[in-house]
Amino acid sequence: MRFEKLLALFPYPSLSSTSVTLSRNCNTMLSRSPLRTCKCHPDKAPGRRGAVTVEFAVTAPILFLLLVGSLELGHANMVFNTVESAAYEGARAGIVIGAQKKDCTLAAEAVLKAAGVRNASIQVSMTSLTTQVSIKVPYKSNTVVTPFFSKGLVVERACELSRD
Repeated sequence: MRFEKLLALFPYPSLSSTSVTLSRNCNTMLSRSPLRTCKCHPDKAPGRRGAVTVEFAVTAPILFLLLVGSLELGHANMVFNTVESAAYEGARAGIVIGAQKKDCTLAAEAVLKAAGVRNASIQVSMTSLTTQVSIKVPYKSNTVVTPFFSKGLVVERACELSRD
């Protein structure tokens, strides 16, 4: 008796005594949803079996394409920024009094090596007024995943700084 009074205080239908008796008769509160069926009659909703599998098969390639694309383009952005930073550091090393082309190349290679960028070609041109460092990197040899969106991409950056 006290238990039924306690259950009457809760408005949630599954805690009331009527829903307990209804659940035995296959008219549960869960069967309000058209997507759910009771366990004793699994064929109550014909045509819904395997719907989740079909929905996954339709959406999974799109999801994986977005995932791989964001990984590839994010890594390409990192390579672009690294090459630009390496060109700047190489040119910065070249504007110092008494600097040589080897100093520029070593400074640029240090930045590229720290980021793991491979197969870079570095060209340095020094005049009495300026130092210019140009770097070309084929992105195909620096990818994380197989390149789909950036197959023929070559990253080129140059930096020119004036000497004091």
